Amino acid sequence: MLKWLKRVVFTILIVFFLAVGVFFAIKNPQLIHLDLVFWQGPELSVALYMLLSFAIGACVALLVSSVTYLRSERQVRVLNRRLEKVQHEVESLRKASLAQELSVGKE
Repeated sequence: MLKWLKRVVFTILIVFFLAVGVFFAIKNPQLIHLDLVFWQGPELSVALYMLLSFAIGACVALLVSSVTYLRSERQVRVLNRRLEKVQHEVESLRKASLAQELSVGKE
């Protein structure tokens, strides 16, 4: 039930933002030159420069978050290895303790 609602809300948001983008492009048809310190961009519309900056920002955010994700995945693997090692050690100590109790019980 919640997946259906989530999809509907997500679809409505996408349509809304696409409509805002189209209206923004229609209302701002003027052409501008983008002049950065070492680079001068071609004459394009304001809306296109806005879309390009949004796309570049999204790509940068994706790269930064993927680095963080990969780092946390590595930490999870290291911690899982430690957990397996400790569980193996606990199991061997239990077996040793059980064997010791059995040997004491036979005497």
